[in-house]
Amino acid sequence: MSFLLDLLAALAFQERALRALASRRSVLGGYLILGAGFLTLSLVRSLVYAEAEEVSPVRAGIIGSFFHLNLVQAILFLALIYIPAIICLSNAFAGDGLGFSFSRDEYQIHVSALFPLWGVLFLEATLLTWLAPGVLELGRFEIGFGLLALALIMVVYTVWAIKKINYISAPVAFAVFFLSWFTLPLFFVLTMFLFALPFFIMIPVAYMAFQRFRGYFAARTGERDFQEHLRSLTVNAQDADAHHQLGLIHLRRRNFDAARSYFENALKIDPNDPDYHYYLGRAFEEKEDWTRALEQYEETYRLKPEYGLRDIFREVGKGYLHTGRLDKAVEFLQFFLEFRTSDPEGRYWLAVAMKKLGKTDEMRAHLATLLNQARSNPRFFRKENRRWLYQARILQRQS
Repeated sequence: MSFLLDLLAALAFQERALRALASRRSVLGGYLILGAGFLTLSLVRSLVYAEAEEVSPVRAGIIGSFFHLNLVQAILFLALIYIPAIICLSNAFAGDGLGFSFSRDEYQIHVSALFPLWGVLFLEATLLTWLAPGVLELGRFEIGFGLLALALIMVVYTVWAIKKINYISAPVAFAVFFLSWFTLPLFFVLTMFLFALPFFIMIPVAYMAFQRFRGYFAARTGERDFQEHLRSLTVNAQDADAHHQLGLIHLRRRNFDAARSYFENALKIDPNDPDYHYYLGRAFEEKEDWTRALEQYEETYRLKPEYGLRDIFREVGKGYLHTGRLDKAVEFLQFFLEFRTSDPEGRYWLAVAMKKLGKTDEMRAHLATLLNQARSNPRFFRKENRRWLYQARILQRQS
């Protein structure tokens, strides 16, 4: 249910919902929604424009009509060519030295966010095609109203999603989208190639897909069994760690209310564990309840001042910043950076605190330090911290 709500919220251009889709890493769900949307649109177009089609789905037979819809070719093109092109171009244009490369995590994030979004857009275009089957004549070309609307809204949503997922500016996101469509000729090559293949060539592909699906469902089953095991442990009123582990699972899945409930249960059993306080603070932070998040971070700091290799200083400073206690925020963030000088998140929040205090020169100095350090750091480090690099560039431009 939360997945559907996040998907609908993403259609309303809510950034948090888009990031929730991406964080789920639901690659299989993305494939299924995209495939269902594309297949539905293709079938409805075949029915609406049956007289204009050169190959009737009925006359072509089941296998012929299936390949005539180009479902397999479209998914292979998007999954193996287009998504990697978007990621590589975004990395190259981000300005943080990532180059034309991408990781498995980046691929999963893009598929999990873009594929469901595109699948719903295909369904919207299907409805429009059914209700308004007219065509627009553009010289020698004709295009249905549904496809025209689909093209326009896909441009808007895709550019917006590229911008938010990759933490790049709107002009750069549009440039990435524009250049990514230079891969389109490969789709036509793929279409002709796959359509000409004997059907038995697709058997190994189907077998590989079956193995992937079986592995996915086995992993999901194992996770469900693990959760059931943890829930059975919570029957023991003194097993705080079982509640904590369940809270971590829900936190990773962005079910923040459920995570908060489990962390609070763990604290009722053992109120002196800094882990429980810290992750409860994280759950409050994700809900932007900074007052209660700061309370938990302060308690973590009281119980263990060097918690998380002194990360707790950054979290407390961030809490003070968002609750308006700027001097305390600067104190904690500066102390944190004495030990972790190259931490981009801590330096970004210190720059924000300086801006709110009216110390513009100091803010610019911290932003310049952050960006200069990022260029000299390893590539994996820049990937993990792109959010702060992007926000630092935006803050630098605004100043």
